[in-house]
Amino acid sequence: MKLLGFLIFLVLAILAMRGTRWAYAAFVILGLLYFPASIGFRVEPKRCDLAFDLSYAIHSLSNYGHIVAFFFFFLMTTRQFRVLGWKSLGWSIGLTMAMGVAVEIAEGLSGAHHCKTVDLFPDFVGALLGMMVVVLVARLTTGSGWRSNI
Repeated sequence: MKLLGFLIFLVLAILAMRGTRWAYAAFVILGLLYFPASIGFRVEPKRCDLAFDLSYAIHSLSNYGHIVAFFFFFLMTTRQFRVLGWKSLGWSIGLTMAMGVAVEIAEGLSGAHHCKTVDLFPDFVGALLGMMVVVLVARLTTGSGWRSNI
């Protein structure tokens, strides 16, 4: 069953990376439903850890799973815009961080994982890495499927 779920997410991610909006929306919705579904929808809310200091934030950079996941989520989000420019990159960063907050809330509400605000730091780093890749590719290529204002 987990393999089927993984394949569904993979297909949706590939379609979203191609700019398919319904696949992007389905990816977001199913991604947030993953947490309550993983515990059979028996919701057991737990407190969120709101502690945030510099040493804890630096330590959170070892959360490579969040960095990679939000790197790809940023790329999918950016592909939903038809024109690539600083405005669309700003919206993509904002939407990626909103998804990060929604994931933490879903973790806390479901009790399936640990809800920690410090996890937003690697989410942001993943989004910034994604933005660097998008800007670099936009500068190096022409006709990449986007009209670029960068």
